[in-house]
Amino acid sequence: MPGAEPTPKPIAVLWCDEHLVVVDKPARCLVVPAPQRSGTTLVDRLTRQLGARVYAVHRLDEDTTGVIALARSEAARAALEPQFRAHEAERVYLALVARAPSPPAGRIESRLAEGSDGVVRSVTTGAGERAVTLYRTLARREDGVLLECRLETGRRNQIRAHLAELGCPIVGDRKYGWRAKAGRRNHPRPLLHAWRLTLVHPVSGERLELTAPPAEPELTPS
Repeated sequence: MPGAEPTPKPIAVLWCDEHLVVVDKPARCLVVPAPQRSGTTLVDRLTRQLGARVYAVHRLDEDTTGVIALARSEAARAALEPQFRAHEAERVYLALVARAPSPPAGRIESRLAEGSDGVVRSVTTGAGERAVTLYRTLARREDGVLLECRLETGRRNQIRAHLAELGCPIVGDRKYGWRAKAGRRNHPRPLLHAWRLTLVHPVSGERLELTAPPAEPELTPS
């Protein structure tokens, strides 16, 4: 039909049963609706794909790819959400940054708050949420340096803000200060990927570890 939007590809499912679904989220996809934004969300797409409603229990930024878990019932959501609120679920990300961090591995702790411009930054006064990111250098790449980042907390834009403040903005992340250099590729999105998620199944209590290989070769560990 002329003018009709193309049907999006099915979301890649990493784990699924009647309680829980874990998927590999694509880029340019909101998890849930956002203010002044329209379009089909990840929740919408999976609800249609699975033929039953799903419920978000944590978030990834619109352009962040990789592993994300969703509940398939209200009871499962009630069991999963406390894991993420208490930071008991382990989340490991891969990020390509513009320059090598110094030191090459470390711990970043600050209080983060969103400014009036919509950018999340570390603050020393006023309101702010405690945020802790652990990082280590994995490899050098043509367009930057590959890092592994582990979250002790899960604040919005946490990794992006912390790495930018370290002087190492994520490649492609214009919001947090990255700019393409002459002769380098103009990456269309921040190269941040949720690589591994470890959590406890909301019903069986089984410990699950799910991994999503990144699509971009720059983000692939050696």
